[in-house]
Amino acid sequence: MFKSILIRTLLVLATGAGLAVLFYLPYNTVKDKTIANFNIEQFLLSRQAAQGIENAFDIYGQSVRYFATHASIARMDETGRSLLQGFYATHTPVLLSVARFDSQGNILFRISNTSAVATEVLDEAYAKVDPVGGFEFKEVFCGSKMLAAFSSPVRDGGNQAGSLLLLISFDQFISKFLEPLNASKGRKTWVINRAGIVIDCPNPAHSGAHFHEAAEDANAPLLLAIMKKMVGGGEGAEAFTFVDPQSGGRPVKNHVVFMPINLPADNSWSLAVATPEQQVLADMTRFHNTWLLVSFSAMGVILLLSYFLIRARTLTNEKKKRQRIEDQLVALMDFTPIGIIVYDMEGRLQYANRTARQMWQNKIPADPGGINIFAYIHPDYRNLTVERFKEVLRGEISQPAVIKVLVPDNAEKSIETSSAVIEFAGQRCGVTVMQDVTQRLQAEEEQRRLATAVANTNDSIVITDCSGTILYVNPAFSRITGYTREEVIGQNPRVLKSGYQDSTFYARMWETLLQGKVWEGRLINRNKDGTLFTELASISPIRNAAGKITHFVAVKRDITHEVELESQLQQAQKMEAIGTLAGGIAHDFNNILGAIIGFTDLSLLQTPPESPIHDNLLHIRNSGRRAADLIQQILTFSRQAANRGKIPVSMANIIKETLILLRASLPSTIDIKLNLDEPEGWVLADPVQIQQVIMNLCTNAFHAMNVKGGSLSIGLGRLRQADWPAAAGRTKSDCIELKVADTGHGIDRAIIDRIFDPFFTTKEPGVGTGMGLSVVHGIISDLDGMITVESGPEGTCFTVLIPESGRPAPDENLVESLIPQGSESILVVDDERDIRETTRLMLEQLGYRVTACEDPVQALELIREDRMRFDLVISDQTMPAMTGLELLAEIKKIQPHLPVILCTGFSEQLTDGKVRQIGVRLMMKPVIFRQLGESVRQVLDASGPEGSSAA
Repeated sequence: MFKSILIRTLLVLATGAGLAVLFYLPYNTVKDKTIANFNIEQFLLSRQAAQGIENAFDIYGQSVRYFATHASIARMDETGRSLLQGFYATHTPVLLSVARFDSQGNILFRISNTSAVATEVLDEAYAKVDPVGGFEFKEVFCGSKMLAAFSSPVRDGGNQAGSLLLLISFDQFISKFLEPLNASKGRKTWVINRAGIVIDCPNPAHSGAHFHEAAEDANAPLLLAIMKKMVGGGEGAEAFTFVDPQSGGRPVKNHVVFMPINLPADNSWSLAVATPEQQVLADMTRFHNTWLLVSFSAMGVILLLSYFLIRARTLTNEKKKRQRIEDQLVALMDFTPIGIIVYDMEGRLQYANRTARQMWQNKIPADPGGINIFAYIHPDYRNLTVERFKEVLRGEISQPAVIKVLVPDNAEKSIETSSAVIEFAGQRCGVTVMQDVTQRLQAEEEQRRLATAVANTNDSIVITDCSGTILYVNPAFSRITGYTREEVIGQNPRVLKSGYQDSTFYARMWETLLQGKVWEGRLINRNKDGTLFTELASISPIRNAAGKITHFVAVKRDITHEVELESQLQQAQKMEAIGTLAGGIAHDFNNILGAIIGFTDLSLLQTPPESPIHDNLLHIRNSGRRAADLIQQILTFSRQAANRGKIPVSMANIIKETLILLRASLPSTIDIKLNLDEPEGWVLADPVQIQQVIMNLCTNAFHAMNVKGGSLSIGLGRLRQADWPAAAGRTKSDCIELKVADTGHGIDRAIIDRIFDPFFTTKEPGVGTGMGLSVVHGIISDLDGMITVESGPEGTCFTVLIPESGRPAPDENLVESLIPQGSESILVVDDERDIRETTRLMLEQLGYRVTACEDPVQALELIREDRMRFDLVISDQTMPAMTGLELLAEIKKIQPHLPVILCTGFSEQLTDGKVRQIGVRLMMKPVIFRQLGESVRQVLDASGPEGSSAA
């Protein structure tokens, strides 16, 4: 009996010892799993915080780049100021300052939160950021305070107009992402930048220091190794021990997870989150103590009631096994990062794990005690939640749904829920799995706003993968290029390539992009209908979390019209320069020609007509007059000759004169063929405009043949009234037909109907303005004519029809007569000695008494000495000391009735209207002998006795 009891006792003890060992073995397993699960939770929370920081910084980076491209920000007008002030107001107190710099680094505008940071700190921060560089993200340390700076260049057209700078409070910014992590008791966070500088640390004294200093101060070699991995951009989960001042200076083992934070402008930080092992295993410790108590109690009961326990050992083992599993499950659920709540059929809460309690900011206690869960649901979602729970009770499948719940301080959170029915603690209960999606929904809303902005911007936006395949285009792209989204998705942007930019241009562009830099420049592309257009493009590479380029984003603005206006301005400036040069040449040449022709005319008067010298002098005079005509043609070409209105014009003569100007500029590879079937071709027109028509048509023909050369044919003929094209709708007189043909590449049929439209051009930007043929069409239409074009691969032919006016009747006044003479006293004023002498001799030859002087001041003195001495003053307009107009004004003060003739080879100050207004006679140089005699006589006869001298 005793032996049996002893055996049973030993068996009970052995069973108890075996049970104790069996209970202890899962403890280490559960401990390792608990640490692993906790690291997973820490990793997820850290990833969420890192993602939040990345998204927030990306928003600031996109914002500063967006504002930097805004035209109103470039001009810094009221709209720009309002935009920046609104952005600042929206993002305070995180955003400390917004500043706009000009291209010299001077502050044009800034708005700052001086209550949060001193002005001296902001000024120090401004000084540490390059105000005129490219896009930049930078940490700025100002004493013990750290700021995050975003800057981006502001461009006005193609020129840099300065930069835009955002300064962000690091403390305000980082706290909203790290506070949820630090909310747990004992948890600590570190943030280190790529340079190894600690920018956030549990010990404020280490902020701004190098991580070596922080790790050595903590006496934690393993922490130093972990921080080296963080600086290298690594991520992982490890453990380290360091001396924690908060724990009385004793070593504390911590479990840490770390990961990189990818920031704009190729910057990065690293985030580490560490929790003491004691905190990680707090629940396991309670479980361990409970286990010991249960084990010892069980063993005591076994010793006291061995017999009964042996009989009921099977039932007891099963119950213990079930209890152990249930306790493990409850313990594991408490560490899962997903919220779990269990409630009865009335909604009374039976269980809530730690994640669920944290969602309500611990408003729900660890022991719910029958709290009604529906009271914590937002009133707007309460009925919906009750109905969904009833559907689950009916056995229907529960679909995930997003609801809002109430948290302390009248705040709200968005929770994604999924519910089911389970057996819990012997009763039928509802279980709901929850996940906080507040930040995710906010990010999605931000993405929707961004997508709306991209879809409604006037700039073309294209997103491609790393190989250049188009993944997305916004509506502005289709509006500008003519291609629909369906036509270009999956294609390469080279579908827009025009061929005007060579392979070297694109190679440099790709070299810049593959280096991870932003490329900016002009692209000359071709839209769907073949029309060229110019875009100002900014192409940015997009990197993934590993730093690899995965996509490219191109933001392009159509600046075709601006380029055309720029080209027109350049053309106008060139013509203005040509006009200025032509004016200077005309003045000097006409003075020279005046002397040559004048002395020649005097020599002809002194030479017998039958003398060979007389013939030579005639040749000299005729050559001088042709030279004067050439000067007039130069002035006509430069548009500085007076517009004479519509007069009878010989088309043949204008063609010949225009070809003289054109031959020097055309290459030898272009052969000019002139066929004048109509030897004169009189039309009623402005000769300047007719010359402009011929010049534009010939210039277009030259451009069509400038590569391979060819033949330029110009023909002039007459078209009878009956042959006038019916399509023109005109039945008037006969017309003069001008044909300009070339053997160039021809005009594409797809665009031939648009060549007369203003600003339409197929030439490369900078070569043409798109106004030439439009101007030609306007001139011909004004003349009641018409212009047509025929084109093919062999060349192009323009036909111009203008109503014929007929040869003008000869002027009977042109019949040669004697040059009128006189004996009056004339004062000649000219700074050129030859002109002065020529004029004096010609006037004396006609019988006049002449006084000549080179200085206008001297001339005024002569008039003041004797107001009635001179009957007429002949003065040059352009003189060093005083112009002819200024001399005239002084003369009128002395002798108001003294007539004056002004002579000029060219002057912008003298126009027909101004000459008539001041009441003087204008005589153009070179002055011909007959012209001089007739003009002087007419002025003297018109002045009457009021201007006569005493002599």
